[in-house]
Amino acid sequence: MNPQRRNGRKGWNWLGWGGALAAGLWAAAAFGQGSGAKSPVLLLGDSMMRLPARALERELAKLPDVQTASFASIGTGLARLDAFDWLAKIDELCAAHRPKVAVVALGANDRQPMMLENFGLAQPGTPEWEAEYAARVGRALDRLLAGGCEKVVWLQLPPMREPVVAEFARRVNAIVAAQAASRPQVVAHDFSALVADRRTGGYVERRMDPLTAAAIPVRDVDGIHLSPDGARLLADALIKEYWK
Repeated sequence: MNPQRRNGRKGWNWLGWGGALAAGLWAAAAFGQGSGAKSPVLLLGDSMMRLPARALERELAKLPDVQTASFASIGTGLARLDAFDWLAKIDELCAAHRPKVAVVALGANDRQPMMLENFGLAQPGTPEWEAEYAARVGRALDRLLAGGCEKVVWLQLPPMREPVVAEFARRVNAIVAAQAASRPQVVAHDFSALVADRRTGGYVERRMDPLTAAAIPVRDVDGIHLSPDGARLLADALIKEYWK
């Protein structure tokens, strides 16, 4: 790991933990490497986590001191806790697996109204909606940390094909980044460079495979999810960033 690499949010780097050596020792302890004990990693989220979780599980299985558990629930998110209570599910998953590290993907399904107590129905993009969504992201992070996680990597949403969805993704990413900034154990991980247009940073269907130099599809036909190749690129990048 490059101790000076910035991760997810501006201004945060490993040197803040007391120097490169201290940072390296901290990272090894947090991820269970070299300790002789299995370090539990929890992969959780909505359908955006389904393919990345499979790719990550394959790669993490190659490491002798890491064990994984995963949970992906299609069509869920933080906007409709009445339909699927992610906060309760986080508590359940942490109690069952006692993870040291969590990788989270949530938000792709949350472009919908939220019913707020003492307010009524709040629409996406309004200050009321964004304030409540930020609170829910914060509560999800706090539950993961209280459940034993020493590190949480929250995957930000990649560029989306449809402009209205792309704008919503940008707003969600800003909310997640702000919540992560107040919690030293949390990284808001921006992986858009892996799957975005190199010139514009916007949505693109195909990118060059760094291993073969061939053009490969990195996004699903729906313009939202990653393709299997896109998930593989993300998994490889996460392994290099946080486990090697």
